[in-house]
Amino acid sequence: MLEISGNTRIFPVIGWPVEQVKAPALFNAYFKQHNIDARVIPLKIAPAGYISAVRMLMAAENVGGILVSIPHKPMSVDAVDQPTSRAVLAGACNAIYKSQDGQTLIGDLIDGEGFIRAFDRTCGSTPFDWPRARALVVGSGGVGCAVAAALAARGIGHVAIYDTRREQAEALRQRLLNMFSATEVVIGTPSAAGYDLVVNSTPLGMSADDPLPLDLNCVAPSCIVADCGMKIEMTRLLVEAQRHGCRIQKGREMMIEQAPLYLELFGWPGVSSDAFRVLEAI
Repeated sequence: MLEISGNTRIFPVIGWPVEQVKAPALFNAYFKQHNIDARVIPLKIAPAGYISAVRMLMAAENVGGILVSIPHKPMSVDAVDQPTSRAVLAGACNAIYKSQDGQTLIGDLIDGEGFIRAFDRTCGSTPFDWPRARALVVGSGGVGCAVAAALAARGIGHVAIYDTRREQAEALRQRLLNMFSATEVVIGTPSAAGYDLVVNSTPLGMSADDPLPLDLNCVAPSCIVADCGMKIEMTRLLVEAQRHGCRIQKGREMMIEQAPLYLELFGWPGVSSDAFRVLEAI
């Protein structure tokens, strides 16, 4: 067990709820293995107090950055001084850190890059025909925004967005259309039929008795089904997808691929995701 002292670098992970987050166990195991005096600590903070909490925490000299969990990612754009271009595009941040001079709070969004790196690993040696591929992203919150933007940036031919909050989904669609003219972006329905990739980026799946976030009837066996949730490793969606013969991508894969990106933003560049994959296997 790592001791905490006045010299320890603290990295809060903030959510509402926060019981589902896996980052503390993963990062703290890495810090311990490499004898780094740092800790990731979960904090449960309600939306009403989130922005003030960010400002208070980041004013502490030994707080090196914040990992942002649901539902605070969209609100984080307003919590920082300078969101990155991809954070502005998606309308969300999941990493908050200080500029080199310590005077500016920067917000970035690395969910999308983490998802794409995980997806490349999922595809392996099987090529994915990006210009002709069709993807459905269910959920237009912070994770959904990041994933949809990353898919468009990678050059996918078609992205459908579905959310019960139609206005929010439409706002994301417009931002993507303005930035990525080569990608067809539409408002979709929660059905996997006709897609090469479907992604659940909603909280559905955090509980074992949650309903499915989308209909898998008529899904093609060649379709890859991804779930960004991490509280349950094999969600109902992933179990059903395997039953239909589909390849799957677990939420923890995205987290493992994001881990080096967080460390780079927080001051430890050059770490491979393999370092965290070994820890996850322990």
